[in-house]
Amino acid sequence: MSEAQGSGLNIAHAAPVQASRSRRWVIVASLFLFMVINFADKAVVGLVAVPLMHDMQLTHAQFGLVGSAFFLLFSLSGVGLGLFVDRVDVKWLLAGLALTWAVAQLPLAWPVSFAVLLACRVLLGAGEGPAAAFALHVAYTWFDDRERNLPTTFIQLGATSGVIIAGPLLTWVTGRWDWHAAFLALGVVGVLWTLLWLCVGKTGNAGRGTAGDSASAMPHHHVPAPRVAVDPRTRVSYRRLLADRTVIGVLLQCFVGYAVIAIGLTWVPAYFRVGLGFDATQAGNLFGLQVATQIPVGIALAVFSHRLLKRGVTTRRARGTLISVACVVSGIAYCMLYSGASPLAKVGLLSVAFALASQVFTFGPLLIAEIAPTAQRGALLAITNSIVTTAGLIGPVSMGKLLGVAGDHVGYETGFAIAGALLILTGIAGFALLDPQRSRQNLQTAA
Repeated sequence: MSEAQGSGLNIAHAAPVQASRSRRWVIVASLFLFMVINFADKAVVGLVAVPLMHDMQLTHAQFGLVGSAFFLLFSLSGVGLGLFVDRVDVKWLLAGLALTWAVAQLPLAWPVSFAVLLACRVLLGAGEGPAAAFALHVAYTWFDDRERNLPTTFIQLGATSGVIIAGPLLTWVTGRWDWHAAFLALGVVGVLWTLLWLCVGKTGNAGRGTAGDSASAMPHHHVPAPRVAVDPRTRVSYRRLLADRTVIGVLLQCFVGYAVIAIGLTWVPAYFRVGLGFDATQAGNLFGLQVATQIPVGIALAVFSHRLLKRGVTTRRARGTLISVACVVSGIAYCMLYSGASPLAKVGLLSVAFALASQVFTFGPLLIAEIAPTAQRGALLAITNSIVTTAGLIGPVSMGKLLGVAGDHVGYETGFAIAGALLILTGIAGFALLDPQRSRQNLQTAA
């Protein structure tokens, strides 16, 4: 073959590779928007809590039930659809989920009964149950294991951005019209994203032939431990997967983390108004600012972890230890709300605590995807996500009951302190349990 012919073949080969690299970031950007809508949908009830409770004459306990109703079918739909995600085209599953969100929001654009409000939140929860896991699963079909930190963080920051955008924007919409208009806006946005995804959505085929999907992601000298080649069709019983030490550690941290997220989305805006004395506009802006803290924190931890991996640090240290430290620090910050700090200082403590606790949803899926057999990765991501999100049933309604006893700032801060203590405990447990290298060896033996 002549040099010219060889050069022509190299150029022809480089073109589709470059196109594939560009396409995968288009997918990530679309999934980022998917998560923006996902969390705006979650946050809207908390943002309109005061006028909604006033208009519908709801008690704290009833509003806590509204927050928890969202999670009634959340976990069940995650498990049910998760068992099929590796067997069907996820493009159509994501489109169906987004359309379900829109259908659940639109009835609330008009006056409704308490029963209809509950039903719409239950339907929304059923549609959002597997959403985060499926979005990450699609991204992981485009990136090998050691390339996943940044796309995972970017997609998860869509959740952060959804709350940031929802805070001031939906507060403005509610003030300009009423709280029903906020639900109408979210329903329309859900339909628009569905149309976008049908145009650009697609799965990739990265990492089909190695355990952990990472053997080809980096030069050999950067890989701290040898990885055993495995048939991508290899399967391990789900009982064995769920009993693995790393999976248990992720479940513990993410369960408590999700309780914190659910409480935050449902009750923090009300805490800013009732507990700390801010007006509606200030509360909406501060809530968005608090959630925005996740962006620099999430990016910093993802970049730091990625650099550790490039230096040859094991994923046990670069991911497991790092997220466990974050849980402990977050828990301490929540407990410090009991101090006699000023309202703005308490907003700062909440921002740090919330940002660090939220990182379990970046590092948890990374650890799960690292050890899961390729053929079961999507299902295991969905199943573990469904298990931990049952915390959403417990968190908001528990806080509502607590506030029924002590409705001022003391009640709120007691609930946050309890969550903080649990974060500290799960962080300590993570130091011992999160060991993906050992888990991968054990699961390979079982396979």
